[in-house]
Amino acid sequence: MEDCEVLCARLAIMVQGRFKCLGSPQYLKSKYGSGFTLRAKVRSDGQQEAVEEFKAFVDLTFPGVHSQLKYLVDNHASVWACANFQELWPSPRNLKLFERAAEKGNFEAAVKLGIAYLYNEGLSVSDEARAEVNGLKASRFFSLAERLNVNAAPFIWLFIRPPWSVSGSCCKAVVHESLRAECQLQRTHRASILHCLGRVMSLFEDEEKKKQAHDLFEESANQGCLTSSYLLWESDRKTDMSDPGRCLYNFRKLRDYAAKGCWEAQVSLAKACANGNQLGLEVKASNEIVCQLFQASPAANKQEVFSMQKGLNDTMRYILIDWLVEVATMKDFTSLCLHLTVECVDRYLRRRLVPRYRLQLLGIACMVICTRFISKEILTIREAVWLTDNTYKYEDLVRMMGEIISALEGKIRVPTVVDYKDILLTLVPVAPRTQHLCSFLCELSLLHTSLAAYSPAHQAAAALLLARLMHGQTQPWTTRLWDLTGFSCEDLIPCVLSLHQKW
Repeated sequence: MEDCEVLCARLAIMVQGRFKCLGSPQYLKSKYGSGFTLRAKVRSDGQQEAVEEFKAFVDLTFPGVHSQLKYLVDNHASVWACANFQELWPSPRNLKLFERAAEKGNFEAAVKLGIAYLYNEGLSVSDEARAEVNGLKASRFFSLAERLNVNAAPFIWLFIRPPWSVSGSCCKAVVHESLRAECQLQRTHRASILHCLGRVMSLFEDEEKKKQAHDLFEESANQGCLTSSYLLWESDRKTDMSDPGRCLYNFRKLRDYAAKGCWEAQVSLAKACANGNQLGLEVKASNEIVCQLFQASPAANKQEVFSMQKGLNDTMRYILIDWLVEVATMKDFTSLCLHLTVECVDRYLRRRLVPRYRLQLLGIACMVICTRFISKEILTIREAVWLTDNTYKYEDLVRMMGEIISALEGKIRVPTVVDYKDILLTLVPVAPRTQHLCSFLCELSLLHTSLAAYSPAHQAAAALLLARLMHGQTQPWTTRLWDLTGFSCEDLIPCVLSLHQKW
């Protein structure tokens, strides 16, 4: 409890990081009368969410608060929507609070309730018809979470994706069917749900289900889902490459999706610039498209992790990331999957405190989520627990997944060094052995937070320059590479030297 604490029947309040004792309730009553008032002044500085969260906290902690505050909490949805459920999990004791918050627009409460019911974790339901009961409840809260998800691509499908149980009833299948039924009844606010249903269907080998997936993506795209529109573009591109007219039409659609902010579309657009002449683009125009993408890449100062995590240092993080690299190599996961996992770990560490003994749990839970989001082959929860030498339990990992999705607000896919590296290797002819070295250097950058002072695009360009230097290229950084990235050789030298020192 960060703001207030009842210690030994005495009331204390934290002021500038230190507890100050106000005395026992009896002392306060004798001093101030039968009732006493605690007034708290909160500097808002425009942070209305923080004020509302504080009000909600006081109400939950001190049920006897003034009726005016109780009115504010009970009747203002923003208070419930901003309540913090960090390290809290749904249970019979707090279920009504979680449900009330979810219904009032609290994303974290909705996500955790959906996961709790799906995995029967914390909210025990009798074995009789458990999958049916839990599935319907999980569906309700997953649907609510997706409706509250406004800043990220649809994500709830990663929890209900196949494989499904073939013996007896399957909770994932129940959730899927319930969401499908909801879409048939509801005419609005269903684009993201339709996308999630399409993603689930697309993972089956059955051609009929793949056809259903395509139809669901079309319906979702028609209702405004940008991610579905891009997936349809990707599917159509494979069949229209032979027709120049259709190819040009598809390229224009891709530019539209990229302009609207779809990251995958932006990457595909940059790679398509390798065929600029076929698309009617001049070399200068093609270079400008790629250069804008590289120059828009922001640096992520991962040193902030250690400001937030006082008990964590660079060595501990290094050991964790090195172990994740080992797991990814053993399981043959893609480089993108590894990079996304590390990005999720660092983003979580910048937002929430993690005790030392839970670092490995955080890392493996991030990998479970990322494999489900971008890979065909996934890391199962039971296998993930086994990989930690059973240091953690199944339920520990389930709960950590809920914490991660909540803290990251459902945003799993973010730009990585490997995205920019792949763009460069598509646009510029590079020998295979230099490509491999460049990829190795990009993965080396994951281990060292000091390199995150440079943007992912900057790191990728520096890795390519260093790889070409080490392989004796006479022109390691050509004018074309400068035009494509916007980085001169001089711009990259400090990052190249740092990367070389980490070798």
